[in-house]
Amino acid sequence: MARPHARPGVRRRARGLVVVAAAALALAGCARGPEPGVPPIPMSSSTPSATPAPPPDPSGAARFAPCQAGLQCASVAVPVDYANPTGPTMSIAIAKRPATNQAAKLGVLLVNPGGPGGSGIEIVQAGVLPPEVTDRFDVIGFDPRGVGGSTDLRCPLGPDTPYAGDPDPGDPADEAATNEAVDRYDAACGERYRDLLPHLGTRNVARDMDRIREALGEERINYLGFSYGTSIGQTYAQLFADRLRAIVLDGVVDVSKPGLDSAQAESFENSLRQFDADCRLTPTCPVRADPIGTLDRVRARVTAAPLPVAGTTPLSAGLLEIGVVYPLYSKESWPQLAQALAAADRGDGTPMRALATAYFRGSNSDTYNAVTCLDNAWPTEDAQVFDAARATEIRAPHFSGNVLVSGLTCADWPAPQQPLTPLEGYTGPPMLVLGTTNDPATPYQNSVALAGRLPGSALLTYRGDGHTVYTNGVPCVDDAVNRYLVDTTLPPPNTVCS
Repeated sequence: MARPHARPGVRRRARGLVVVAAAALALAGCARGPEPGVPPIPMSSSTPSATPAPPPDPSGAARFAPCQAGLQCASVAVPVDYANPTGPTMSIAIAKRPATNQAAKLGVLLVNPGGPGGSGIEIVQAGVLPPEVTDRFDVIGFDPRGVGGSTDLRCPLGPDTPYAGDPDPGDPADEAATNEAVDRYDAACGERYRDLLPHLGTRNVARDMDRIREALGEERINYLGFSYGTSIGQTYAQLFADRLRAIVLDGVVDVSKPGLDSAQAESFENSLRQFDADCRLTPTCPVRADPIGTLDRVRARVTAAPLPVAGTTPLSAGLLEIGVVYPLYSKESWPQLAQALAAADRGDGTPMRALATAYFRGSNSDTYNAVTCLDNAWPTEDAQVFDAARATEIRAPHFSGNVLVSGLTCADWPAPQQPLTPLEGYTGPPMLVLGTTNDPATPYQNSVALAGRLPGSALLTYRGDGHTVYTNGVPCVDDAVNRYLVDTTLPPPNTVCS
């Protein structure tokens, strides 16, 4: 639903590690910003780098040149269609932060922050990895095909188009209006990118990653993937297990599940209840009397008449759902959600609309749709989508609209589905799999299930809230990951951090 993988329904896009921007509440010039000490919601622009990467070298080797933030940048040529390797090519932009201790360098570490649609170059620019890692590895970020410097996908109609109304499962008029908006979005995107859309799936991203390995002259790579980045990691491990030295997957996407699956919506519903309980115990929470009741009251209000917002489209019921999803990715952002709910309850939709804007800007939503519609098995009949969304309404009433939009988007997507398959019979090095018990976007059970299929690998559990955990200031987790990356020593089985 929400993005990590995001959607079988909504999605946050990727993870919040990338570039720390100003608080989402400030996006629309709100009078009231976040409370003192509250970290802003992380956000990535997902736009091409300010300093374009050099063109691919004809030899196939990565030829780096200095670029922004003290990095070195290059481009790697890859086939648009791997079934036609001598056909048209495209450039994959990569950036390198060289190991600070080159004499003791252990190799390269490729990193993906999630999405689909997140920029690997931006996460390297942000410099979020600890010195224990950056001392020993050249850290490599790459923009996957369709993102940023790698043929950035921008469909003619904005990805928020289907959310301008009320995607309410069970209301025939709302379902029909949502379907019409989705059809316009899909058709316009297909008209612009029809030849490219079939080639944006995760299998090709994994193949591109191996071309990057070749261009770097490395026999084996190390990989760190967050959220959707775990899909890339699982797929690379399926195709190129012998080319891995170490692999860390944080916030696992279950690639075996169909696109229309309510598990993520239910996880967000659980996170909403966690937010409700926390707010009630926080004296400064402006909606502490009844947080979910306030949301329901605001929902009824914007369903009757969207709240006007200066400089952008009104706050509709659909955009309200997106605005609530976004801060649920991180507990540190819950105060912003409370402030936005309080403002909307007073008739000011600007802060909540800003959260929805931040969600769509967090990574490339068009690429998110393109990849998600290819990677999963989706129903192709609208009636099946309506039925699934109505069933989700019962278990996750605050997040079923995103299930409706996602299902309709992929039911008519202008490229054939290419569902991923689970990683079975893995023969590569032991993996380190991380899972957060109250992760709203990638349910904890996904990590448990993957680790259980990988003999010799380890599951590291973080008992807490939020989407993904490594580099979020939990020493027990960070120390275990750093140790594994440096000397491939796994933590004891079933280690739990809190």
